[in-house]
Amino acid sequence: MTTNIVEALNSTLKRAREYPLLLLLDSIVEKMAEWFNERREKAQNLTSPLTPECERRLHHVWGEAGTLAPTQINANELVVRGRGYDAVVDLQEMTCTCKKFDLEKLPCEHALRTAGEIG
Repeated sequence: MTTNIVEALNSTLKRAREYPLLLLLDSIVEKMAEWFNERREKAQNLTSPLTPECERRLHHVWGEAGTLAPTQINANELVVRGRGYDAVVDLQEMTCTCKKFDLEKLPCEHALRTAGEIG
């Protein structure tokens, strides 16, 4: 299935586009209900609070975090050195100077390394 909802609806409703307006709307509602049901069933089978994509990304980032060297500044802040970039992570504010933690709302390699250091 495509990630673009418009393309997905176009391809699945080719035949329904020839219907009168009310039947077309019924077809759209039925298809969207089917998609929502599929997603709900997938969500019910998850064993983690994270989506599989988030788990894959965190696993990848965890591998990168192992090469970094954190130094504690105070109770909540650490400087993380490695790979040519020094980042400051504030665990209380959940921020990092690399901005990945801020934008994605998932821990970057610097934040994961500091969390592993502090415990």
